[in-house]
Amino acid sequence: MLARRALPVVTLCRLPRAFASLSTEVATGVNILKNGTDPALKSDEELPAWLWELAQPEKPLTELQRHEFTELQPEEQRRWVKLETRAGIKANNVLKSA
Repeated sequence: MLARRALPVVTLCRLPRAFASLSTEVATGVNILKNGTDPALKSDEELPAWLWELAQPEKPLTELQRHEFTELQPEEQRRWVKLETRAGIKANNVLKSA
């Protein structure tokens, strides 16, 4: 059995100075412009609804396979094909390495 190694603990003193002073009012370190300022944080109500959909996990292949392919939404069909192809490539790689 493989020995488990402890993960290193990152402390605030090792973080770059820009991140050592994180704020609850400003998105520290998000500015990419040379002379710009960091944008102010907004409350959850002010953020667009689609933003919360990004945090939802996508369905795994096993969940997609429980439904008929024609019943899936077009995005889910593309994801099913992608995951099925990836699984086939992995299976072929295992056969080649054995």
